[in-house]
Order: sequence, then structure tokens, then C-alpha cells
Amino acid sequence: MIYGYLLMVCMGLVILQTTLLVGGGPSYLYDLMAPFVVYLAVHRRPRESIPVLLLGGLAMDGISGGVFGVHLSAYLWMYVGVRWAIQFLHVGNVILRPLLVTVCVAFTSLAVAFSAVVLAAVPWPVESLFSVVAGQVFWGAVTGPFLMLLFIRGQKAVEHLGKMFFTEKHTLRKS
Repeated sequence: MIYGYLLMVCMGLVILQTTLLVGGGPSYLYDLMAPFVVYLAVHRRPRESIPVLLLGGLAMDGISGGVFGVHLSAYLWMYVGVRWAIQFLHVGNVILRPLLVTVCVAFTSLAVAFSAVVLAAVPWPVESLFSVVAGQVFWGAVTGPFLMLLFIRGQKAVEHLGKMFFTEKHTLRKS
């Protein structure tokens, strides 16, 4: 049941980001999958996370119209980096989770921005990207922790529904 929840959230974020939020402008729209990658790295096992990351990265690369492979590789590197960082950090800390989300939003924004600069047909000044990346990091720092809380609450709700749905119906039978 948790796989269904993770896949629905992943595909919902991809569709939301690539279709509904495109009109907000590039400086306000950060990669919504970055908080989800942090959530997967902190709260889910690798056997649950890696298939969802692969599917989400491939879907984002295919739908976004950017350079193919940028999102997938950014998500995998973020996942590996967060898994490595939580070995040394106490992730239950109130300050460290938003910090992880902010770092991951900055990493994704820089990876996508630099891939656009490298593959641009005309020379593009790197200084012009600073305001875009700074806006994305700001909005990621503000809204990313709330998305993480939403993912955690959704996980708890799915686990509760699973326990309620799959409980044994035979009350006369002793365990």
C-alpha cells in the first residue's frame, strides 16, 4: 500500500509541476520533487525509494522538456547525499530537515540551470541565473518543510488505513 502512495505522490508532483504551475514564472517555481527526495531518503527504505526515484526522474525528464537525464541524476545524487548526511546528523532536529530540503532545492536548481547554460545556443551570462536560483531556493526553504510534513502525514494516514483495512475480521478466534 505504501508503494501506491509513493507512486501517486510522485506522479502527482510531476503533473502538478509540469502542467499547473508553469505559469508562475521560473523564479518562483522550484523542483517540487526535491522535498520528496528528502522525505524518501529520511523516512523510507532504499528498496521502496529507489524505484519511485527512478520512475519520478524519468517522468520528469520526459515531460519537462529539458535535458534528458538531468532530473534523474540530480534526484539520485540528492538521495545518496541525504542518506550519507543522515548518518552524521540527527534528522529529528527541527532545523536540520528544512536545511536538508533547502540544500536539495539549491542543488536541483543549480543542476538544471547549469545544464541550460551549457546547452544554450547563444552565450548566456551565468550572473543572470543568480536571481532565478535565489528565488527558487527561497521558496523551497519556505514551502519545502511544509511539503515534507504533508508527505509524513500522508504516510501515517496510509499506514493507518492499511492497518484498519487489513485487520483480522474473526473476533472469536484467539491469537
